[in-house]
Amino acid sequence: MNASKQPAPALLTRFLRARLAPDHPLGLPLTTGLLALTACTLLFALVSYEVHTHGAVTRLDQSLADWFNRHAFPPLTQILLGYTHLHGTIGVLVMGALLLRHMLRARQWPWVIDLLLVLPGGMLLNVALKHVFARLRPHFDDPILVLHSYSFPSGHTIGATLLYATLAAYLLNLPGRSPVRGGKRIAIIVGAVLLVVLTGFSRIYLGAHFFSDVVGAALLGMAWFALWTTVVFTLQRHYCVRVHSN
Repeated sequence: MNASKQPAPALLTRFLRARLAPDHPLGLPLTTGLLALTACTLLFALVSYEVHTHGAVTRLDQSLADWFNRHAFPPLTQILLGYTHLHGTIGVLVMGALLLRHMLRARQWPWVIDLLLVLPGGMLLNVALKHVFARLRPHFDDPILVLHSYSFPSGHTIGATLLYATLAAYLLNLPGRSPVRGGKRIAIIVGAVLLVVLTGFSRIYLGAHFFSDVVGAALLGMAWFALWTTVVFTLQRHYCVRVHSN
């Protein structure tokens, strides 16, 4: 039967199966990428709206900020100061450059393109959004850190999110090797999440950011990562299919 003459339910079923096929150029990876992009973008928009309208989340922000400022523990403060400085702009870009160097030496060109789009691009987007929202940082009578730039979204958190998301995705899909599965896969994902969470926690604990600054940055980072990783590798799969078909 000609595809154009198939009943609508059959066409819909065929379309959905193609979207869930792991080996289809426009299949499961594209579907999951678009779902991740949509979910993270919508959640970021919700957090942004709450911040812009001074909604309920901002009251939670202030309560958490005040609690951590009152209960700061000097040894923990020193540890988190070191960790948070490691994930500043320079630290993240240096770690990103080391990862880029490895990808270049391994001739993993799609990953090179992905990293260049994801990491510096996402960090620049974050700087632009800081000036759009122009949110002031937490203020305390006895601050641990005094910063004069804008607060939302957190630059340290988005940098860590972009870096560790890309690193985790790369490790899970090392070219020329079987996909990582089982306990090792879980360890890579959990490790990346914990590094991002610790970065965000350090910013809240040190009074550099509100809770919503950190959550918003993580969501923005995941949306940006999902966007470009989906675009780059969808194009790569489409190119490979065309080459093999010829």
